[in-house]
Amino acid sequence: MPQENKLLRQALKSWFLICLVILLPMGMGWGWWTTDAWRRSTVGRVDPAMTTIAILFLMAFSLDSSKLRDSFRSPSPVIWGTLVNIGILPLIAWPLTSLFSLTDFSLGLMIAAVVPCTLATASVSTRQAHGNDAVSLLVTLLTNLISVVLTPLWLKWTISAEAGIDPLAVIMNLSMNVLLPTILGQASRYWSVLDRFARQHRSGIGIVAQSLVLLIVTKAAVEAGGRLQSQQVWPSGFDFTLLLGACAGVHLLAMLVAEMGGRVLKLSRADRVATLFAGSQKTLPVGLLLAAMPAITGDLPLPFITFPILLFHAIQLMVDSAIADQLGRRESQDCDR
Repeated sequence: MPQENKLLRQALKSWFLICLVILLPMGMGWGWWTTDAWRRSTVGRVDPAMTTIAILFLMAFSLDSSKLRDSFRSPSPVIWGTLVNIGILPLIAWPLTSLFSLTDFSLGLMIAAVVPCTLATASVSTRQAHGNDAVSLLVTLLTNLISVVLTPLWLKWTISAEAGIDPLAVIMNLSMNVLLPTILGQASRYWSVLDRFARQHRSGIGIVAQSLVLLIVTKAAVEAGGRLQSQQVWPSGFDFTLLLGACAGVHLLAMLVAEMGGRVLKLSRADRVATLFAGSQKTLPVGLLLAAMPAITGDLPLPFITFPILLFHAIQLMVDSAIADQLGRRESQDCDR
């Protein structure tokens, strides 16, 4: 019985990852076997931009920013975590995009690398590992603000040969769909009633936001399945294996850079843990939003473009959960001695 309860708790803890793994193949299967009319009447009604706005508002609204003053007093870990996330990690991913003959994979991997830190799990992972979640929170907010300009520029600089990127159009889109809801979500907590509501219902708000993420994932999977009906060239097993290795390698190498740089900067253990997760984690909804933007994909038929984005997110969920759990246990044992 204790073992069954432990497995149940682990399943509930990983519910989002489990749903992600289930919905992706099921969605593609539905898209493959159904008609265009059915897809338009169902998932076609889901607006990625409006759904992303709702997700980012809810996630920003649920973030507790009361500890931010402490991070401003000592900004070194925040600056380092932000630099790793939106500066060094894209540089790690960029050379790997040339490994793929399929534009879908190279563009998708680059999109996954240049989006900001996730609002959903960076602080959770940091807290689980007994790190400074104020640092991870501020890195999350800063990367979401900075990415409005840096993300389209990164895409233009790195993959302009494969896709005609319109940076200005992407900047305007991200300003409305990422920057504005993030600012409004945090600003709304200045009202005491809303702040109290956010504190009392933080878990429920997070579940609603993640459920909306799954809705976007389902839409992307179904529409990708529909495009596969007319697909002539399919990636090989080697291509998928290479993509798996590239996503895992980029994430783990970013974690290693964050940790080693933190030691060079003589950051505390708690601050290094925060930069470890906030520097390497990437957000899923913004990645899927970018993958659906005509300003990025143009007229290119890219049925597999969401694969790297979804795979990167799934890997970071699994890897970081295990690492955070191990770091948290080790810190608890050290404190008990």
